[in-house]
Formats: sequence, structure tokens, C-alpha cells
Amino acid sequence: MSEDPSFKMSQDYELVPPKKKRAYPILVEEWESLKRRIAAIDVDVNMYHTIGSLLLGVSGSALLAAISLGNLTASDGKLQWTPALCWLMFVATLICGALALFFGRDQRAAQKAKAGNVLEQMELIEKRYVEET
Repeated sequence: MSEDPSFKMSQDYELVPPKKKRAYPILVEEWESLKRRIAAIDVDVNMYHTIGSLLLGVSGSALLAAISLGNLTASDGKLQWTPALCWLMFVATLICGALALFFGRDQRAAQKAKAGNVLEQMELIEKRYVEET
């Protein structure tokens, strides 16, 4: 009973050691800063593009309606309101749709700048450990 109990188990598995890879040591403060910056990236659904596309679609429909309704004046020389309203709707929705697409492009550029800020910080960390060849 004084012998140490030993248990031996054998299977046909070969452990493969991991390959040697490069790693960057990074300060905890820098890592926390990167985590905060990534958490602050807010990728909103760009509603400006959706609204702009809808308004341009309405604009196209109003243009087709205005063209198909014909002349703005009746045979007696009075202004017909239906084609005039279609032309007004066409111009108004065309301008609003174009403005929405313009602001959507600016919003996308601002979102890209936020992600670029984090990428810039990560590149600074990489530059600190560049190999001299």
C-alpha cells in the first residue's frame, strides 16, 4: 500500500506544437483606448440614402404623370391644377431627394472617418515594432 498509485493511459494522438508567430506587446492603456474607440463607432443605417431614393422615385412618378396629363392650360386659357401640381411635386421631390442623397454621402464619410481613427492608432502601434531589415 505504500506504492504510489499510477495510472497510465495511452491513445494514438500526436500533439502538434503551435507554430512560432509574431506578436505585438501592447500597453493596457492603449488596448483600453482602442476598445473605447471601437465601441464608439456607431454604424447607423443611413436613412438619408433610403429617403433620397424614395423621393427620387416619387419624383419620377410625378414626372410621368405630369407628362401624361398634358398641357398646363385648358382650351379656354385657364390653368389646370392637376398637371401644375404634378410638376410642382416633381420639382419639390427631385430637390429634396438630391439633398437627402448629398447628406447621406456626408454621413457615410463621417462614419468612415471614425473607423479610420481606430485604424490609424493600430498602425501607430505596428510602426513601433517594425522589423529592421
